[in-house]
Amino acid sequence: MCEHPEWIPNYIELNNSAGNWSNYLNRIYKRFCDDLVIRKAFFRDGYVGVRKIPETDGKGFGFWHCISEGKMEEKRIPDLERCKRIGWIRAIIDNTDKIEVEHWENIRGREKCHLLWYREEYLVVLAERKNKINGKKYYLLKTAYCTKGQTRVKNLRRERDAYKKTDAAP
Repeated sequence: MCEHPEWIPNYIELNNSAGNWSNYLNRIYKRFCDDLVIRKAFFRDGYVGVRKIPETDGKGFGFWHCISEGKMEEKRIPDLERCKRIGWIRAIIDNTDKIEVEHWENIRGREKCHLLWYREEYLVVLAERKNKINGKKYYLLKTAYCTKGQTRVKNLRRERDAYKKTDAAP
């Protein structure tokens, strides 16, 4: 297993909650809220917002999307690899200047997104938005996930490399 830099938090393991899923879920939800709701994260020139509705079991949509996988929202299932890395989201957003984090932009649907890729292992996706009231820019956490699988990594590399060849690259 490779060593992570000191700014990457330790995994939050299910077995540290005595294997009790409910306790574990509450523990990682608290971490998510502490990191991204109570204590706002900032990226570039705006804060990072988290989608709260619709809620499931009293927990916001953004949280569920970051800890589960599946093509259809209502049928997504928890992924323990995502769960144990929940503390990485804030750490990666706060450390985009580190060599371990690659950043590029893309358009997903009609949204401009910022992709933050930690060591080709974990991806955080932030959508650029404008506040409807004051017009200020902010970023919505769309998702975060482990980039396992050769096809996914290959596709992300291709997208990243194509972006870096453009004049838009930072």
